Amino acid sequence: MSGTIPLLGRGWRACTKRLDDALLRLATRRHRLIGTALLRIVIGFATILYCLSDYSRRHFLWGPDSYNSISTAKAALPRWNFSLFLWGHSDVWFEIAFHAVILVSAAFMVFGGRLLTLAQAVMMWSLHMRNQDVLEGGDNLAQILILFMVFTVSDAYFAPGAKRRRARMREPGRPSASVVLHNLAVFLIVFQTAVLYFAAGYWKITGKVWQDGVAMYYISRLTGFQMSSAYAHLMNNAFLGTAISYFTIFIELALPFAILSARSWIRKANTLALEGMHVGIMAGMGLVCFGLLMIGADFTCLRDDDYRSIGRRFKSVRARLAKRAGPLLPARALAPMMVGAGGDGAGDA
Repeated sequence: MSGTIPLLGRGWRACTKRLDDALLRLATRRHRLIGTALLRIVIGFATILYCLSDYSRRHFLWGPDSYNSISTAKAALPRWNFSLFLWGHSDVWFEIAFHAVILVSAAFMVFGGRLLTLAQAVMMWSLHMRNQDVLEGGDNLAQILILFMVFTVSDAYFAPGAKRRRARMREPGRPSASVVLHNLAVFLIVFQTAVLYFAAGYWKITGKVWQDGVAMYYISRLTGFQMSSAYAHLMNNAFLGTAISYFTIFIELALPFAILSARSWIRKANTLALEGMHVGIMAGMGLVCFGLLMIGADFTCLRDDDYRSIGRRFKSVRARLAKRAGPLLPARALAPMMVGAGGDGAGDA
C-alpha cells in the first residue's frame, strides 16, 4: 500500500505535466495554418463561382424584382439574420452589392486577413439570405465556418507577405490571447466538420436504402439535379452501387476518429477519400459549389505536419522522376543544336 501512493503521485505529476504542455502549445503556437489558408481560398473561389455561374440571371434570382420578392425574402429570414440586398429596392444598390460580393471574395481569396474575413462573412451571408431557394447545402457549413475564421490567421500561407508572417510567428514569445483565439476557432472548425460528417453517416446507417446498399442507385435517378448519364449508368451495377454506399457511410463515420488518430496516414487516407467523394458529387450531380465548400472544410482536418510530409513526399517523387529523366535530357538538347548547325542544311536556309 505504501508503494502505491508514490506511484499514484508520479502518475498524477505526469498527467499534469502533459496537460501543462498541451495548454502551453495552445497558447504559444498556432495550429492548422495551412488548412485554414486552403479553406480561405476555397470559400472565396466558391463564392465567386456561385455568383458568376448565374451572372446573366442575377436580377431574376437576387435582384429587387426577383421572383422571390424582397418582402417574401424578409419574411423567410431566420431570426437575427440579415441581407444587404434587402436594404433597398434600387437596381443600382443591387448592382453595387452584387459586384461587391465578387470583389470582396476575390480579395479575401488572395489576401485573407481578419478584416477581409469579416467583410467576406457579411457579403456571403447577405447573398445567401437574399434567396434561400437556390442554395445547395454547403452554404450552411460555410456560413458557420466563416464566423470562426474571423478569429483565425488565414493568411499565413498562399498570400502576399505570408513568409514574413510565419517568420514572426516562429519568434519565441509569451502566451497570447490572439494565439489562443486562433487555435480555439480552428478546433471549432474541425469539430463542426467532424460532427457534420458523423451525423451524416449516422443518419445514413439508420436509413433502409443505405442499409440495403441501394441509396446510390436511387440518388442517380433524382431529377432535381444535373445528373451525369455516366454516373447513372455506373450505379446500375449492383456491386458497385452497394460498395460506394457502404464506403460513403464508413468514411463519414470514421472522420472524427481519423482526426484524433496519432497515425498521419489514417488522417490523410480518410481526408483523401472524402475529397474523392465530393469530386464525385461535383461531377455526378453538378453540385460544384457544395463540393468545393465541403472539400475546403476537409482541408482543415489535416495538421500542418501532414501537409509538410505530403510536400516532402511530392518533392522526393519529383526528384526521382527528374533523376531518371536526367540522362535523356542532354541528347534531346543536342538534337536541335545539331540541326541548327547545318546537319541537314536547315541552318543555312
